[in-house]
Amino acid sequence: MNRRKELGLSQKELSNGICTQATLSKFENNGKIPSLKILIKLCNRLDLSLDDVMGVNDSTAKKIVDSMNKVEFNLITSNYKESWDIINQIDQNLLKDDNDALMQYYYLKGFLNVLDNGDLFDAVFDFNQILTSLDSDGKTIFTFLAYTGMGMVYAQQKDSAKSEYYFSKVFNDIYGMSIDNINQIWRYISIIFYCAIYYSNQKDYETANTLLNYGVKICSNNHVTYYIARLYAQLAINDCAVNGSSEHTAELLTKARVFSEFNDNHNELVTIKGLIKNCK
Repeated sequence: MNRRKELGLSQKELSNGICTQATLSKFENNGKIPSLKILIKLCNRLDLSLDDVMGVNDSTAKKIVDSMNKVEFNLITSNYKESWDIINQIDQNLLKDDNDALMQYYYLKGFLNVLDNGDLFDAVFDFNQILTSLDSDGKTIFTFLAYTGMGMVYAQQKDSAKSEYYFSKVFNDIYGMSIDNINQIWRYISIIFYCAIYYSNQKDYETANTLLNYGVKICSNNHVTYYIARLYAQLAINDCAVNGSSEHTAELLTKARVFSEFNDNHNELVTIKGLIKNCK
C-alpha cells in the first residue's frame, strides 16, 4: 500500500488489467495473498521484488537500491538536499557485484551535480563510468541517461556542438526504448523531459513540444502523474515564448498547477504559481 501511494496510484489504477480492485483491497487490508501470477504482475508494476512483499531479508545492495529509488523520486520533485544526503552515504564498492545498481548510482550522482549546481567535472566522470565501462555496448537505458546528462553538462558550459551531439544521440533512438516497470518509466520520462528542455532553450519549439506532448502521453498511458506537471509547465513556457501570453498558456499552467497540487509537490507548485503570475 505504501509503495502504491508513493507512486500516486489508486487501487483501481494499480489493479487495472491485472486483477479486480476487490482482490487488491483484500491483499492490502487483510494480507490475503492473491495467486502468484497476480502477485508477480502487481510487483512488476510497482517495481518491487517478491522479497519486498513476502518479508525476506534484503541484501545490503538491495537496501542501497531502495534508497537510490528514493533519490530518483526526489529528482522528479526537485528535492536535492535529501538526495545528496542519501548519495553521500553510499559506498559504491558495495555495489560492485550489481552492475545495474552501480549504473544507477553513477547516473543519479551525475544528475545531482548537473541539476543542483554541483561539480560538472565529477558529473562527466560519473556518466563516463556508464558509457565507457559499465554499459560500453549501450544496451541499457542508463546509457541514454548518461547521454542526456552529458548533453546537460555541455549545454551548461555553452558548448553547443558537444551538447547537440549527445542530445541527438538520445533523440534519434528515444522512441524505441523499452519500458516495463515504474522506475523505467520515470527514467524514460526524465530523458524526454531534459531533451525537451534542451530544445526549448535552443528555441526549437517544434521538437521540444513534440517531446513534451509525447511525455504527457507516456504519463497518461502508464498512470504516472508526478512528472506531468513539469511537462505541462514547460509546454506553457514554450507557448508563451512563441505566441505571448494567451488562453492556451493559461490552460496549460492550470493543468500543471492541478497536477502539482494533486501530487502535493510544493517545489513545483511554487514554480508554477510564479509562471502564472508572470504570464498574466
